[in-house]
Amino acid sequence: MPKIRAISSELEEVAKYKLNEDVTQVESHIKVIRSWLAEVDLQCNLLDDQILMAFLRGCKFSLEKMKKKLLLFFQIRSELPEVIQNRDPTNSAVLKIIKMGVATPLPKTNKPTDPKLFIIRVGNFDVAECTFADVMKVGTMMNDILMRDDDQMVICGMAIIIDLKGVTAGHLMHFEMELLRKIAILNQDASPLRMQGIHILNPPPGAQTALAIFNGLLSAKNQHKRIYTHGRELGSLHEHFPPEILPKEYGGDLDSLDAITKQWETTLIENRSYLLGMAEMNSTHSNTSSSGTKAKTNSNHIFGTEGSFRKLNFD
Repeated sequence: MPKIRAISSELEEVAKYKLNEDVTQVESHIKVIRSWLAEVDLQCNLLDDQILMAFLRGCKFSLEKMKKKLLLFFQIRSELPEVIQNRDPTNSAVLKIIKMGVATPLPKTNKPTDPKLFIIRVGNFDVAECTFADVMKVGTMMNDILMRDDDQMVICGMAIIIDLKGVTAGHLMHFEMELLRKIAILNQDASPLRMQGIHILNPPPGAQTALAIFNGLLSAKNQHKRIYTHGRELGSLHEHFPPEILPKEYGGDLDSLDAITKQWETTLIENRSYLLGMAEMNSTHSNTSSSGTKAKTNSNHIFGTEGSFRKLNFD
């Protein structure tokens, strides 16, 4: 029998009606995928039953979609060594980035079947201390833990709050389009975690151009998700997310983001072995598919933007 965590009755309902989950098929589906992984030489102990279950749910129990997503998962991560490798959370350089608190998953939702929340404070990215790839490294470490451990996020998806307060031209100089394109593939097409909405806070003057480019990086599916721009007022944000589930910095009742970031620092360190293992897994497996060809990651029809943000003017 597969080793899968039990979930609440509320999540069972969502999984059944929105993700086509059938508990009688779980064991047979996982056996098929394990056999296929061995066939294409991608079998790995770290891909335990719980992680395979996350991919099944993320693909709405389509085995063919899951195979494609897993192939892309291995390939795109192998193409991003600056994001996937050297991710020891006890390393002083990595720990410094964790403490910046650029990306922070929040612990609560209004209802147990709501998407989980992720706050991204772009202005917290200290361009003098690290690169954009370094920041994305920490975000990917968090996602690796969430896809294994957070059933609500896997089943109900995530909503992202992107706070652009403090963003300058110095930040945008780091956003090379080729890196952004690969990271977009990593976080959308190759991940079992599904996006359910994007909320933009504190857009600076000139942000429309950057937001248009950002929208171009979204997959066709995610371009149909709702993107909200809330300006600089929290009242609009609270119409979607009540104060009870937001941190103090956003007019909420939770601990400060610094405190939540500290909790995540502990979580990342506790999962050090797993995070290092995931990096090792991607550095040792070849990028092959059952037909002997690589999954395609250079789909220009998905990402029709080139160059960088260097020419954008932000005050």
